[in-house]
Amino acid sequence: SSVKSSKRAVELCPVSLSFWFFYVVALVKLAQYDADAGFEAVIEACDTGLAIEYPTVVEERLKLDGEHEIESLRKQLRLIKLQSKYLVDAKSLGKIKDEIQELQDRKEEIEQRAIKARKNLETPLSDTDNKIRKLKNVKKVAANVDTVAARVKAYWKDRMSMELKKDLLSLELLLPFAEKDSPAAVVVVMQAVEHVKAAKNWKFSTCCFCGERFSEVKLNADHMKSVHLGTLSDELRSVEPEIEFDSVHDTVKSRKWRPVDVVAAKKMMEDLSRNKHGDEGLNESEVFMNQKEWPYCEDTRRDLIIDKIRSRLRVFLKIRFFVPSHLSVFMDLIMEMLKKQIPEQLLKEHWMDRTVLTACFLDISELNRVYEFLDDLYNICGLQSLSISLARDEVRGMTCVAYHEKIVFNEDFSCVVFDKKMLRGELVVPNDEAAITSSADAETVLNDDECKDAILDWLLGGTNISIGERLMQWTNFRETSKSQAMEFFKIYEAEFHRMQNFCEKKIEYLRDIKVWKNLESICVKEDKRREEISGYKPLSYEYLLLDRHKFIKRTNGDIFELDIIWNILKVDHVDNEIKLGIKKQIDELAEKLYKFDSIIRTTTIAMKQTGKKIDMVTSYDYRSIMVPLLKSFIQARLEDLANEDAEEKSKAAEKELLSELNLDDKKNSDKGGDNSRQGQGKSNVKKKKKDHRKAKEFKATGGSEEQQENVQQISFPAAHGEDDPPNPNPEIVVSVTIDELEQEERKLTPEEQKNLKMLEEHLELQRQIENEARQKRLAEQNKVGTSAENEAKSDEKSSGLRQQ
Repeated sequence: SSVKSSKRAVELCPVSLSFWFFYVVALVKLAQYDADAGFEAVIEACDTGLAIEYPTVVEERLKLDGEHEIESLRKQLRLIKLQSKYLVDAKSLGKIKDEIQELQDRKEEIEQRAIKARKNLETPLSDTDNKIRKLKNVKKVAANVDTVAARVKAYWKDRMSMELKKDLLSLELLLPFAEKDSPAAVVVVMQAVEHVKAAKNWKFSTCCFCGERFSEVKLNADHMKSVHLGTLSDELRSVEPEIEFDSVHDTVKSRKWRPVDVVAAKKMMEDLSRNKHGDEGLNESEVFMNQKEWPYCEDTRRDLIIDKIRSRLRVFLKIRFFVPSHLSVFMDLIMEMLKKQIPEQLLKEHWMDRTVLTACFLDISELNRVYEFLDDLYNICGLQSLSISLARDEVRGMTCVAYHEKIVFNEDFSCVVFDKKMLRGELVVPNDEAAITSSADAETVLNDDECKDAILDWLLGGTNISIGERLMQWTNFRETSKSQAMEFFKIYEAEFHRMQNFCEKKIEYLRDIKVWKNLESICVKEDKRREEISGYKPLSYEYLLLDRHKFIKRTNGDIFELDIIWNILKVDHVDNEIKLGIKKQIDELAEKLYKFDSIIRTTTIAMKQTGKKIDMVTSYDYRSIMVPLLKSFIQARLEDLANEDAEEKSKAAEKELLSELNLDDKKNSDKGGDNSRQGQGKSNVKKKKKDHRKAKEFKATGGSEEQQENVQQISFPAAHGEDDPPNPNPEIVVSVTIDELEQEERKLTPEEQKNLKMLEEHLELQRQIENEARQKRLAEQNKVGTSAENEAKSDEKSSGLRQQ
């Protein structure tokens, strides 16, 4: 109700500073009792009130009093704004852990999709699509693949020369064959070739915003930052914390961490101090700091906590998180506790304030406090989720060593070839981005006996994917990668703005803590004067701060320092209260600063991680499409060669078969009429059985009707001829039925059965080749017919235009 009333008042009288002050106080009360209200509204109202150029107050009895009241209200608004800012920052620190966790989870989800997309580069269809296709075509595809594979393997092993095998690995020799069936694939291949010639690299990177292409990933990353995001100003970059690494890393990694007997250590340091003189004493102190003679003790509980502290420090150092402000707070905490048992001067004399190993001197409760500090540091800035994510990335990097089939250019970049070592079974090599050319000196010399079957298995293995599907999958993959890059970039942008925000906060807090330390120094100097000057009449802190206030006002100094002094003197008047109040403010600001450093450093690490993920999804390797396309070209060419060879062998076998049938017919004709009619009858029966079987086999293979008729005519020339001697026993021929012929077949010797089986296989092969050739001819005729029709229409249209 108060907020609504005071808001109505400032709406009716927007230049009244008094009304704005009442409104701000009401907002502060609301924020204290309602977490949803927040102090952001308080800061906004303070800014609006302070921005009034000519403010008024409720009652202006005298102009001077009015000016004093306006100045007082302004001071109070500035201080309320400052305190509200501190509260808002504390609240944001509490939320930052969840924000970082959420972004890390989001990164992991996107990366899993990216990994899946890269794996699917080998199989363009979804699992469901593949299952449906396999269910529909399983018998047909399996039979065809098995037959083709058997034919190719037989040709490769028995008929193909080493030179022809080498030629198959050359893109220059494959392109004419590929152009006929896959012009779109050839276009992609030639694009890849032109890129590699220019960039001297198989890889390229593409901006997910504007599509600009870069030959190096770093160039793309720089482009995206400078053009599409922006960079931190020099001022903000100047407050990024540096890394505490070398000295602390060495101490944590290699030095001995065990509980120290504090009493014995104190006595040892005192003895060294009494005996020291000159450089010798310095060396003795150095020896002590380097643990040469530390008095260790057996304490299992202390030893366990010390190990936990050391392990946490290792994590910080491994990801380059530990910064000077962390080390400073860490050492201050240890020294503050340890000086209760060992004099501070003695600790500093032996350099115990310079090494993290001093933690080994603490007792159990003190060690727990140190570990709690490190644990708070680990959790407040979301470092836990980030370190888990980085460890996961490291494992992925170790398990995903890139291997690929090696394709290279020759020296003059005129031809792309697979590495000929593949012929002897060395199919893949580690990913060497520099390996884009092969010199003549490095040319592999192979003998026939070195050729292995592994490359054949590689050629014929894998999923049955068409070239069109390969190209579609390559396009889809790049589109998907672009979308994932945009998602990663949004995360990168959020991390960048967080970095920017906390660097700005750090600058403000550094300014604030500098003012408080200046005021503290006034009190410290007064303390020294009181100690060192005898008969000195002490001055109160209140008097000294008031004098400082007058000086700043007279010289138009820092208005923030004026407000701080005014606020201190309004609350505290006793020296001890003033000193404690100043120290409390410095400690609170220092705590915020090292937490800001934690968030800035964590964000820096997270941005570096996100940047790598953007690089991953925006970079492409032409080998990922070149290898499968070239493999498909080689496959198709090899199948053509195998088919041609099989067709030649089939024609030769057919010719031999026909010659054999002609020879048998001639022999039967030459036996003539002098022979016994009974003997000729038997011969004719046997011959007709044999010829009938051959005719039946040839017909079963799918030979043309003309071929079948020719075989029948050759097999039974006397059946209708006028010169055929009369058959005295026509019933012998007539009585021979098909069943009897088949029974006769079953009486063949094993050798005859083997020969018959070979003939059947050969004729089956001939049938398949003719069917495939027929299908190919029909496809080409259709293609030619369509092209001719289109040309005719184009000519007709052109002719009409000319007539017009």
